[in-house]
Amino acid sequence: MFQEFYNHCKRNEYWQLKQNILLAISGGVDSMVLLELMQKAAEKDDLRVAVAHIDHRLRVESIDEAAYLKNYCEERSIPYYSREWDAPNKEKNTEARARKFRYDFFSEIMEQEDYQVLLTAHHSDDQAETVLMKLTRGTTLTNLVGIRAKRSFGIGKLIRPFLIFSKERLEQFAKQTGIVYFEDSSNQGNNYMRNRIRHQVVPVLKKENQQFLQHITNFSEQMELADELIQSVIEPKYDRWVKKTTEGWQIQLSELAKEKRSVQTFFLMTLFQRTLVPKNITISQLHIQQFLMLLNQPAPQRSMDIEQGWQIIKEYDVAYLKKRTAADDEKLFYLNENEQLFLSDNEWLGLECVGKQFELPDSVKNWQEFSLPISGEIPRPLKIRHRKNGDRIALTPDLTKRLNRIFIDQKTPNLIRERAWVILSAQENIIWVPKFANSYLSIPKETDKILYRLLYKIKE
Repeated sequence: MFQEFYNHCKRNEYWQLKQNILLAISGGVDSMVLLELMQKAAEKDDLRVAVAHIDHRLRVESIDEAAYLKNYCEERSIPYYSREWDAPNKEKNTEARARKFRYDFFSEIMEQEDYQVLLTAHHSDDQAETVLMKLTRGTTLTNLVGIRAKRSFGIGKLIRPFLIFSKERLEQFAKQTGIVYFEDSSNQGNNYMRNRIRHQVVPVLKKENQQFLQHITNFSEQMELADELIQSVIEPKYDRWVKKTTEGWQIQLSELAKEKRSVQTFFLMTLFQRTLVPKNITISQLHIQQFLMLLNQPAPQRSMDIEQGWQIIKEYDVAYLKKRTAADDEKLFYLNENEQLFLSDNEWLGLECVGKQFELPDSVKNWQEFSLPISGEIPRPLKIRHRKNGDRIALTPDLTKRLNRIFIDQKTPNLIRERAWVILSAQENIIWVPKFANSYLSIPKETDKILYRLLYKIKE
């Protein structure tokens, strides 16, 4: 078995000569066989092999098992790293939390002690269980790859060299060579979904077809190749259409809307995998379907909620993936003559007296500028806020118009409408909406009544 294992690892370039390799060892039969084989491989390739062990403290026996493993490593001069999982409540979401704790520890040791490779003892039965679990729960094609044999991890890579072996094969080898290992009693119950699949489903499928595990392995490999092909198509489009913003991400829709549904679907899967999934946001097939409907609807502006406050907002040919924030309409500023203020990090406003030019802050001098001469008859202080429902602006003595209608006529996206500033007189009459409209009230009847200039600058 060693030669088959060694040839497989060398053929796939799982390690280089004299490399530092960390082994994730639980004490079970799989990992103890891995430890045995890797000691032989270390002799052949002059490897520095070390053991990392987590005592989850979920069973009384785990203390003795950790002590045995520590002593085993000391007798053979194998570096040994261990940690206890001391979470206060281990009954909720146990598997996921324990896994995160383990891999965080492995990554930490790799970085601190300079191990370029982490090996785990996942085998083909684990692969079958993982694929069946994902199919049962519902997943994307990308996730059906299952357990990948090799991927980036920590400062190096994570390798699963045992995916070519079944659990039965490892147990037989351990028995033949007298390897000491420990049975985890928690694996015998059916409290966890993985255990139920392991005990109740996989044996039936193995009995139905003796090549079941090999078929799962082949299926997973094909999924990995299919994913590589899909990403070769999607990645260039993703780089072209998606832009990171301070609030989230901006997605160009004009080209995406012209693509086949297959490209649209896998693009959205990639989008969510790279943006929200790392934030522990659960993305379902329903979210993909909703986004597709949003994309292909003629309505210029639509939105959809995801979870944890995240939402998609479609604005004509652009979509924004952002987290919903509290309405910003409570912001309120007042401005008198010769005063200036920053409305936001990239917006500035000043009320300048004619003949008394402002000394602009250096940071705003190169920002885009909009200005409006106003009459000295305008009651002050001016009031600055965001728009409210029902806001109207007087365009002429006989015509007022709703701000919302002005925005619609100019095809202004909702996000920009929400950020637009409304400048009012002390009597609550709107005199200016910078970049969009100004009231006739701001226009003096006589030129000599022009006493002020409103100056609005923005960093685009």
